[in-house]
Amino acid sequence: MERTRNGLIVTVWASCFMGMALSRAVGRISLSLTPLGDGLGYSLPLFLVFRFTKRGGFWKSVGIRKEGLSPGFLWLFVLFLLFSFLIAFYGKAVALVLGEDPAEEMFRRMKEELPTWYFVYFAFASFLPVALVEEVTFRGFILRELLPMGPMRAIFLSSLMHSLSHLWYAELGVPGLTMFGSAFLFFLWMGMVYAKTGNLIAPIFMHGLNNFSLSLRFFLGEGAVEVLSLLLLFLSWLSLLYLLFFRGKGPREEGRKEEGFRAREEGLKRMMERLDSFRKEGKISEEEWKRLKGVYKTRLEELEREKSGK
Repeated sequence: MERTRNGLIVTVWASCFMGMALSRAVGRISLSLTPLGDGLGYSLPLFLVFRFTKRGGFWKSVGIRKEGLSPGFLWLFVLFLLFSFLIAFYGKAVALVLGEDPAEEMFRRMKEELPTWYFVYFAFASFLPVALVEEVTFRGFILRELLPMGPMRAIFLSSLMHSLSHLWYAELGVPGLTMFGSAFLFFLWMGMVYAKTGNLIAPIFMHGLNNFSLSLRFFLGEGAVEVLSLLLLFLSWLSLLYLLFFRGKGPREEGRKEEGFRAREEGLKRMMERLDSFRKEGKISEEEWKRLKGVYKTRLEELEREKSGK
């Protein structure tokens, strides 16, 4: 079972490399074909994740659901205080060593080489397909599948895999290679939010907003990005105060409750997977397998009713 899970993870990860390579290859044929290339490239990993996800509804299984939505945004903004500092510090350190900011170099090259319509397209593509598919793939599937090894190891490994999939950074040379570090920190942040709440909507939103800021800067200038950063900082301090001083039922309690539901649900599903494995290995009889399968299925249905408050 462990070997099978690892095989699925590697397969999905490989599909991301293939998909991104296909996307860039089509875009190089003609820049006007970029939307087609992105559609084809991002469809591949999404199809595999859909194919390998067999637990109930697909979107709910990967974390796109209303349960945990409020805690998701709460922790997204609270952790922004930490990771915005870490990412900024890393960027300043790299700029000090190299004499230039890799992100600034990338933006300068894009502004010089790409037409205006591309930034209009990128403003929308930042959310769909880019943020949606990447978060579903690396958080909703890969991180979730790695959770049995422990949350911190799962977050670290999935974030590393995600940052390494951005091979096109290497096209910028040494400055581009340093961008893997800032990407890794950003994906750690997204992973911690997902692992804490089980909800993927907040990471998708922030991932898309992060990419969207590039188009925002192109059209409205650096000042617009600074205003956006200040707004996020305000929401982050507000969220931290809410987390520290709020008493009674709210996102803090709701988050713990959702985390408990998710842990119980994952435990029951793992037991059902082990039953299937025991059956194939001949460790339990067909009759016993059916009986236990029915017991765990009933418990899952009861848990679902408990979650919905029925």
